[in-house]
Amino acid sequence: MSNWVSTTEKRHFIKWFLDHHQLKHKDARMLLEYLLKHHHILENLSFTENIRLKENTIVISTINSDEPGFLYYYNKRKTDDVSKALGNFMSNPAEKINLILHFYGKQTNHRYLQLVEPAVDSFKRYKQFQQDSKEADLLIDQLLIEEEMNILKLQIDHALDQNDQEAFKRLVARLNELKSHT
Repeated sequence: MSNWVSTTEKRHFIKWFLDHHQLKHKDARMLLEYLLKHHHILENLSFTENIRLKENTIVISTINSDEPGFLYYYNKRKTDDVSKALGNFMSNPAEKINLILHFYGKQTNHRYLQLVEPAVDSFKRYKQFQQDSKEADLLIDQLLIEEEMNILKLQIDHALDQNDQEAFKRLVARLNELKSHT
């Protein structure tokens, strides 16, 4: 469920990012500049917010972020060596690359948010939450009805003990009504 983003849009954003932010790891700038120069690598670049251990994922942070300056995840491994990432991109230019950028104001940066792939996992979790919520509501409703039926049965017993026919008929009618809903 990824959204298509042109290499031109990616290139413009990365240039803007480099012009407006100071990176914690100076070699990370070199890596981004390398990506800008290679159209075929930019085609396989996706902006994301989730680390994907099975895929090539780069994490780059600015000096205004609490996150590490540079991390590279590949083949279920992790390194902070920019040259390792650069070497992998040079030797495997057709592989998919995920890029996570940490910078001040990214949650409100419209240009950045348009580039980020939607989080499919979050959507699935939201759908599961909705389903669980409905099931919980049904269970609670059922328990409330059962509790009301138990109370009615006690009140019916009390009405019989008191020989109160009006209360008995009213309570039995309500009990039958509840039984028809379950």
